[in-house]
Amino acid sequence: MDEENMTKSEEQQPLSLQKALQQCELVQNMIDLSISNLEGLRTKCATSNDLTQKEIRTLESKLVKYFSRQLSCKKKVALQERNAELDGFPQLRHWFRIVDVRKEVLEEITPGQLSLEDLLEMTDEQVCETVEKYGANREECARLNASLTCLRNVHMSGPFQS
Repeated sequence: MDEENMTKSEEQQPLSLQKALQQCELVQNMIDLSISNLEGLRTKCATSNDLTQKEIRTLESKLVKYFSRQLSCKKKVALQERNAELDGFPQLRHWFRIVDVRKEVLEEITPGQLSLEDLLEMTDEQVCETVEKYGANREECARLNASLTCLRNVHMSGPFQS
């Protein structure tokens, strides 16, 4: 994936549903691999080690870009053309894994009840109120808000802004 080399015209061209799904699925494969590596580093390596910390930050940065890519692909498809499969991207459960929100919190959220896009549109206070209803603690809320700020910044300033 050569995200940085997209031309301005490619960035703004609408995508067919099929093309957007293909791109989202490709990016999802990258997300799955990166999350697996990230969780391995967090659990199997000394997180106090400088090299481990650097690798964790690198993976987190890549993951933010991957999620931004999925958001951009999705936005390029006209609303009336989107289907449930495309609406499933990006996956909130994966974002919660990156941010290290406990599984119990996500299990309280019924599918379709909350999306990453919903959270991106909320203020920090609204995010906290929302996820605390599902059992998130203050630390998880702070990490989630910090990660959403990063995603907003990358998504709005990156080559895939809408």
